[in-house]
Amino acid sequence: MIHIRILSLSMFLALCAAKDSMPVLAQAPLSVQDVKPLVPTALATGDSLFFSMEPLASFRRLEARVDIAPSDYEARWRAARAALILGVIEEDRERTGRWLRIAVQHASEARALRPDNVDAIAWLAAAKGRLAQDIAGVGEQVRLAKEVWALTQEALAIDGNHALANSVFGKLNQEVRSLSGFERFIARTFMGGGDAMKSSSWEAAEEHILRALESEPGTVLFYKDLGDTYRLQDKLDLARTTYQEGLAAPDLYPSDPMWKEQMIDRIKQLGR
Repeated sequence: MIHIRILSLSMFLALCAAKDSMPVLAQAPLSVQDVKPLVPTALATGDSLFFSMEPLASFRRLEARVDIAPSDYEARWRAARAALILGVIEEDRERTGRWLRIAVQHASEARALRPDNVDAIAWLAAAKGRLAQDIAGVGEQVRLAKEVWALTQEALAIDGNHALANSVFGKLNQEVRSLSGFERFIARTFMGGGDAMKSSSWEAAEEHILRALESEPGTVLFYKDLGDTYRLQDKLDLARTTYQEGLAAPDLYPSDPMWKEQMIDRIKQLGR
């Protein structure tokens, strides 16, 4: 079975319990007259909780805001970010799938509100990429890979230095190149894999993840993905150094401790 595992952050990154069919209960309901004074408070509280390593509380606060004001772009993309992280850190596969589909839903709504906004496009790419990596079946993986390829190309055409877009595009290249040539041929020829299968390269994987790091230095996920890209090419010294740099970076996103655990495991494997 072809398994295209595609990340993102974003940051991932730049993300434990519900989804479309099982909505997370929001905090106490808010009246319409509360909306205007709530706006800065809801966004600030959502950010504060998220960066205090409480993504579930952050999501609930932002979901409460979106329930009242569905057209609030700022709340929408933040809800997508929180749901994405919750999906990433969730260990149960079913709940992971629910969170990631919630992330796709909110990111899609954010993009519908601002179709040309590079952040909205990048978060949608990140959410779909993670869904393809962790949950989707083979056919859906190929479809999502094509969508992620198109979304990241669109985002990078707007801002070539956008950290999240570069990270997702670099990760997509890495995942596709990790497939065997035969697997890529099957995906391209019989499953409509398109440019994602034909045009990917290790060089693009390295270039875009490095560009993401240049735009947002110290992002733990970017070090992990770059180290993985080196390791998969047997550039073991570069991989080890990159993992060590990632371990030295401070935790910013709720998923960072998990990425660091993975890098520690990778270093142990390299030392054998």
